[in-house]
Formats: sequence, structure tokens, C-alpha cells
Amino acid sequence: MTALHHRLGISLGLAHAMLADHRHPGGSAAPALLARACVCLGCKDTPPPWLVALADAVALRWQRHGFIDTLDSLARFLSERLDGDEAGADEDDDLAEPAINALWDDRPPSTWRVRHWLLRPAQTALPAAGLPATERPDLPTADAWADWLGVAPQRLRWLTHPSVDWREDHDRPHRRIAPHYRHLLLPKRSGGLRLLEVPRPDLRQAQRRLLDGWLSQIPAHEAAHGFVRGRNVHSFAQLHAGQACVIRFDLQDFFPSIGAARIRAFWRAWGYPEPVARMLTRLCTTTTPAMVRERLQDAPSMDAMSLKRLARQHLPQGAPTSPALANLCAFGLDLRLDGLARRFGAVYARYADDLVFSGPQGLYQEARALQAWVQAIAEDEGFALNAAKQRQMRAHQQQRVTGLVINERPNLPREDYDRLRAALHRAGLSGPVDPATRARLQGQVTWACQSLVPTRVAKLQALLARLEPT
Repeated sequence: MTALHHRLGISLGLAHAMLADHRHPGGSAAPALLARACVCLGCKDTPPPWLVALADAVALRWQRHGFIDTLDSLARFLSERLDGDEAGADEDDDLAEPAINALWDDRPPSTWRVRHWLLRPAQTALPAAGLPATERPDLPTADAWADWLGVAPQRLRWLTHPSVDWREDHDRPHRRIAPHYRHLLLPKRSGGLRLLEVPRPDLRQAQRRLLDGWLSQIPAHEAAHGFVRGRNVHSFAQLHAGQACVIRFDLQDFFPSIGAARIRAFWRAWGYPEPVARMLTRLCTTTTPAMVRERLQDAPSMDAMSLKRLARQHLPQGAPTSPALANLCAFGLDLRLDGLARRFGAVYARYADDLVFSGPQGLYQEARALQAWVQAIAEDEGFALNAAKQRQMRAHQQQRVTGLVINERPNLPREDYDRLRAALHRAGLSGPVDPATRARLQGQVTWACQSLVPTRVAKLQALLARLEPT
């Protein structure tokens, strides 16, 4: 073992020991830190001076700055001092940290080794400041989460196996566990293929439990209308109806652009320990297999950057938890764009990856400045705009967002109404229809009737009533 590896091992063991009970009354005082450090190194006699000074340095650090340390940051702090790096000490301060390397006796740190690992009991911490006061599950271990999700602990460990983090190895495919998602490639109207990553039943059940039991209770930003209870396409369109100018932007690869690091930071912000944060991140993210990415590349449906996003862990489009997590991760984006809209005298709202600003006629003259600001804010928040889908729509043009015309009020486009009426007419002429087809047509009629005048609603409902079931 090299000297560097030995020093890192000592630092990690001492960091575990000093953090073990540091939140208990008196647990962060120098004597308590020294006592736990002595147990860690198996020191039964008088502790060496360098260890005493090390405990004093940590106590002084927490006295000055509070409990700022994670395991990694404290281990790094200890390693620097064991290496003789005193760059952080303030020579003009009466509380300056002692020079550790000046206190080495007959047994310097290189002659010691970790005898006992003192580990903190797993516990959830307080959520980060500013998060809403919601009832979060207080579950500090993976087994506790397994019970809450209604999954056997062994099954949950299989669903969140660390191999989902590994890069694909074509020479050794057995190193990875079986995939937990089905990959569906659906044709787009504009050409190319759309990727849906659908979780297997047991994984989908656990994700649904996580969504219904907690994620759906965390409020998204007021500007988010997609996948939010009480808001929908119609509330989104109503917000922009009757405006003189409507400007629409589109986020490229909305779900794939949200990677595992951001999801893990989300769980950590709620106070969950690092092992639990990693487990929940694996539960909600996936990587797209190489053969699926190659099929998308051949279509062609995606550029190189989009395929790169799919190759890393990301939110899958098709998982129950993805929309809620995406809205929560985009909270900062919504907050900043809402403030930007107020600066331009406009209204802002977002439906999934559709960003829409609407306002008076003067907004059209400031469209280029607005675009520059939106692009800069989106990139700063980790997203990218799809330049090909940007639209500027004035009152004399057809203003359409999320499939609805909003020049005066939200209304279904005439061609969509005619297409649905023709489908109902053909179904009525072809004789009895099966229950699945009738249910599909009934769903389309119900959705369309929310944005139609009463006369058209009556026509569609009459055509639907004429359909004879098999």
C-alpha cells in the first residue's frame, strides 16, 4: 500500500468516527471527537499529540463554520492535515489551527491503521431551506423503502442494482443485469421515431407507489401545467388565449436532458442519506441500450448530442415518476422565466417541453431579445432549446399551442374536428364496433368537447351514440 493510499484510508476511517455521533449533545466537542478517533485507531494509552491536534482542528472547524461536512469533505480536510498542508490556517487568528506535522512523535500517522470502523446510523436529515413543508417519508435505509414501496428487499436491490450505472460492455454483456424497460419506437408525424421507455410491471408498480405516495404531493411551479393535478392542456391554452403576440419555444430532449446527478441531488436536498439517494435515483432513471440508439441514429431521429444524453442515466419518457421529477427539477427554470416574462410585460407558462410567452403587440418587436434571454437561462439550468420549433404568432395568424387554436379562446382546429367526425362516421357505417375502439373514440370525443362550441359538441355526441357495440 502506498503512503497516499494509507493516508486516505486513515482519513476516511477518522472521518467516519468523528461524524458517528457528532449531532448528539457534546458530540462535536474536541474530547468527544478524540475519544472516537482513539477507538477507531485502537489507541488504548495516551493519544499521540498529532491525533489530539487533529481532533482540535475539526472541533475548531465546526465551531467556526457549523456542521458543513459530508464524509468526503471531512476526509479530504483530514488528509490535507495529515499531509502537512496547513494552507487553510489563519496565522493572525488567535484560534489558528495547530501545525499537525510538528506534533508527530515516535509513532506518526504512517505507523497507525484503522482498527474499528465507527459508522453513523442511517438517518434522514432536514430538507434544504426553501423546500415546501410536505410530509416526506422518513425512511433512512433501502429496506425501509422496500417495505414502503411494497417490494421485497431482494427485489428492490435487483431493480436498483449498481450495474445500471455501468457502461455497456459488448464483450461481457453478462456483467449487467437484465433490462427493466421495454423500448418502443413510434413514428412521428414530422418524420423519424419517438422513443418510449416503458418500465416492466414490478418496476412500474414501485414507481407508481413513489409517485402517488409522495412526489405528487410536492407542488410544482405555478407556471407548470403539464402533468400537474388541476392543470391541463386547456388551462395552459386559456392562459394565452386572446393575446396579440404568442411566442413559443421548445426544450430539446426534455426528459433525457435530466440526468442522474440532478435526480440524486434532488433526493439529497430532501435530506436522504447518500446510499438511499443513489438507490432512488436508479429506481427512477435508466440508460438506453446501444442497439436502440443505433436504430434511432439510422432513422434518423436524433443528433449526436441527443444520442449521448440517452447513453447516460436519464429520466425515461414512459415511467410514471418522470413527469413529476422533471417538473420539480425544472422549478428553477420556471421561476427565472416567469420573472423574465414579467420584465417583458408578458405571461409565461410551460407544458412539458413547450415554453410559451404571450403578451401585447410590443412583445413581437422584442422577440429577439426575449429569445436570447430564454436561451441563456435554459442553458444555465441544464436545458437546450430546439431552434427548429420556435414560433412567433401574431393576432392576424393562427395561434396554436399544444394542438389548440387560441386566437380568441381555446378551440380545436377545424381539421382536427373534421378528422374526428369522419372517424365517427366511418365507424358508424362499418357496423358494430368492438369495446376497445369505442372506448378510444369516446376518449377523443370527451377531450375534444372541452374546446368546442355547443353545436359541434352535440354533433360529435350524436355520432358517438349511434355506434353499436359488438
